[in-house]
Amino acid sequence: MTLDVEISATDTVINDDDCLWRRTFSDDDRKIIRSMETIVNGIASVFGSFCEVVLHSLENPARSVVKIANGITTGRDVDSPITADALKQLHEIALQEGSDIRHTCKRTPDGQLFKSTSMVIRNAQQKPIGMLCININMSVPVSDFMQAFAVPGADQAPAVGHFPASVDDLVESTVDRTIAEINSNQQLSNKVKNKHTIMSLYEKGIFDIKESVPLVARKLGVSRHTVYLYIRQRKFGEG
Repeated sequence: MTLDVEISATDTVINDDDCLWRRTFSDDDRKIIRSMETIVNGIASVFGSFCEVVLHSLENPARSVVKIANGITTGRDVDSPITADALKQLHEIALQEGSDIRHTCKRTPDGQLFKSTSMVIRNAQQKPIGMLCININMSVPVSDFMQAFAVPGADQAPAVGHFPASVDDLVESTVDRTIAEINSNQQLSNKVKNKHTIMSLYEKGIFDIKESVPLVARKLGVSRHTVYLYIRQRKFGEG
């Protein structure tokens, strides 16, 4: 099974002077493309095997695919060429202002329907250097597609998430939850609860946030020096 991805060798040999988006790549351009590779695996892991995710580099259209997940969907692999549809989208984007995201529907030769979303990747100079494409097979049974969204350990109650409105909210809510956790531990005396609270907050990464120390000190009713002392003890395994 192949999606309409094949283009001739002559189609991929484009003169830079005639092309609206081709350019010489810098090391920074290549770093940006490489940084997107983890995103390919992340999206594919969320949507499952019926979702193909493709990362294109525009450095060489004849071998533009640099990362692909679930490539069996369209029969492509790394070093496959850019598609005719992608070339058209790039040309349209270069000619006009507007969204760098395009949505299309495609059918394979055997009749399977795909919904495709393509996003242009730009460098610091806002020049197109790549594309991230997501192709979802809409022809598979809904039950099979939804299986990708099954929650592991569904027999267990999911953890309650907190979505802070600000950094201060993040720190305060984490401090409040941590205080409650420490206070529920009957084996800890009141004398050491602040110390355990601060060490727990350190393990949760709260002190990686700028200005978190004074906020924690205020919430616990201790000095900043005390907070720094317990952080140092936890960091270096003291006390």
